Amino acid sequence: MRRTVVGAAIVLASLLVSGTSCGPGGGPGAGAPGPASPLGGLPRPGVAEFVIGPDFQAVAGQTVYVPVYSHVFTSNDARPFGLAVTLSVRNTDRVQPIILVSVKYHDRDGRLVRDALKKPLRIAPLASMDFFVEESDSTGGYSASYVLEWVAERPVSAPVAEAVMIGTASTQGISFVCPGRVVAERNP
Repeated sequence: MRRTVVGAAIVLASLLVSGTSCGPGGGPGAGAPGPASPLGGLPRPGVAEFVIGPDFQAVAGQTVYVPVYSHVFTSNDARPFGLAVTLSVRNTDRVQPIILVSVKYHDRDGRLVRDALKKPLRIAPLASMDFFVEESDSTGGYSASYVLEWVAERPVSAPVAEAVMIGTASTQGISFVCPGRVVAERNP
């Protein structure tokens, strides 16, 4: 009995150290999103691709700037500490959907790194859409940003856009949130 328990403990420890998952499709990186990719997969009940047709009349909308950090500097020698980024766009309206028109990731010099949204998305009331930048992705630099645009066909409460940064190393970890800031209002 003791030999079986010790053997099982060794197998479990090796699985934990290697990062292997016991779930379906496990293994390092299995199912992991790519750089600045949408999280959660599409389609799903609360979020779906949306075609803006010629009859679409936006009565509300905003352009929102969200600062993000792919790393922060630590110690006197300014060592970079890598961070993963999750941008979350949340429809706060309880009745009306919003249309997420664009989500653009810019580097620290303001240059477009990539467009994280290939087609507009309809976000249902109280639903959210998230975009992920891997900890190893430093293409945006340490003070990158997202600029997103949303519109709505009816008056709505403004969505919440914020970025959550998190990083871990050894026994240390850091996490913080950067709220989005409205930089332009859409006038009908």
